[in-house]
Amino acid sequence: MSDQDRRFDPKNHASLSSAGREARWQPARLLGSLGIQPSQAVLDMGCGPGFWTLPLAEIVGAEGIVWALDVSPEMLDALAQRHPPAQVHALLSELPRINLPDASVDWIWGAFVVHEVGSLADLVKEMRRVLRPGGRIGVLDWRPDAVHDDGPPRHHRLDPETIRRALREGGFRLLPTAWEHEDAYLILAVLE
Repeated sequence: MSDQDRRFDPKNHASLSSAGREARWQPARLLGSLGIQPSQAVLDMGCGPGFWTLPLAEIVGAEGIVWALDVSPEMLDALAQRHPPAQVHALLSELPRINLPDASVDWIWGAFVVHEVGSLADLVKEMRRVLRPGGRIGVLDWRPDAVHDDGPPRHHRLDPETIRRALREGGFRLLPTAWEHEDAYLILAVLE
């Protein structure tokens, strides 16, 4: 199966900004609990139409930067139509490749995107490359044993231990998190 077969259809981008999705995931609240700081540089992998990007921009403020990465020009166009603040910079790139310089970001946020990437090991290498020492990663993705059936097909989803193992093998230290959800898991890690 190709990465293309795993991708969210950009024609459905409006569903990614719905009020119901906002109520379910509470992006400002979740991101606000992670310790992201004003003036930091954050990469939003698989940004789509900006569901997580815009709250990230609020957190880092005008002195920070949010790299909004997506493989889909349609998604980046949908983000642009939402008139993001100046600290948001669209970045067209196909994961696992991240078109940013080495050691250029403080945080990487990947919500509901890691399961779409064919080579997890290559993605972890790229995340390590673009993170500054001490940089952090947050991965939010669909549980294979989710209560509800929305999200990608269950056979596309990654077990959280698969991601944890890839991060450990890639030189990251896992961080504790008390966040729980019946349909998703959150993994936090730091580059040492």
